[in-house]
Amino acid sequence: MTRMTREQSRAHTRARLLTVARQHFTRYGYAASSLDRIADEAGFSKGAVYSNFAGKDALFLGVLEEHARVTLAEVLAEVEDAPDIEEAIERIAAWATRSSRLGNWPMLVLEYARVAETEDTFRKQQEKILRAQWKALGRLLLALDDAPDVKPEVLGALIFELTYAPAMSFVSKPRSGDLVRIALRALFGK
Repeated sequence: MTRMTREQSRAHTRARLLTVARQHFTRYGYAASSLDRIADEAGFSKGAVYSNFAGKDALFLGVLEEHARVTLAEVLAEVEDAPDIEEAIERIAAWATRSSRLGNWPMLVLEYARVAETEDTFRKQQEKILRAQWKALGRLLLALDDAPDVKPEVLGALIFELTYAPAMSFVSKPRSGDLVRIALRALFGK
């Protein structure tokens, strides 16, 4: 077994902390999650948390950023080889229905916005993460077929926000995919 370099060890620690923090935030919510418990369950000291993150807000933003990266990769993979906008819409609708039922991300983001005593910098970072996700998806769809007067960021926001609207995580009908399908067909004239 080879020894990890300092950079590898730091990356491993950071990844482990993000994994455990994600589990804690989604299970207990932002307010009830503690850095002590996250560090302990990850197998590190609280100092390891602070050597990787400035505090609970920064850890939450790290989790949000990782979630956004993974989610964006999933939806882009669903759509990237779609032959046309109609097929892309169907694939996104199916993804939206599946994704809306996974975890409690909508409620967690709302709780964070409500209870976290964040600096303006953290709110701006959170917004930056979401906007980048929206733009990337919107650009991909608009490359398949232009929608009149729709900016990529707005198109992506529409899809992600319909997918992750809090009610979509528990209502049986309409499903988020149904809403996404209706909105996209209307926008693209399909």
